[in-house]
Amino acid sequence: INVGYSVDSVSDAPEALIKLKLSHYDLIITDINMTKMDGYEFTKVLRESQNTLPILMVSAKHLPEDAR
Repeated sequence: INVGYSVDSVSDAPEALIKLKLSHYDLIITDINMTKMDGYEFTKVLRESQNTLPILMVSAKHLPEDAR
C-alpha cells in the first residue's frame, strides 16, 4: 500500500550526513548503535550544522549500564 511516504536508507552516519545535504527530509529515524559514529554523535553533528529535523532514535539497549 502506498501512503505517500518515500524512504531512503544509508549504511552509516557519515553517509546520512551527505544525503541530508543533498535532499529534503521530514524525519530522521536512527539507531544509537551505528558504525563510524553513534547516534548521539550523529545528532550532535547534525544540530551543530543548524539542522532541526525531528529525530526518532531507537535502540535495543535496555540495561542500566547502557544509559548515558
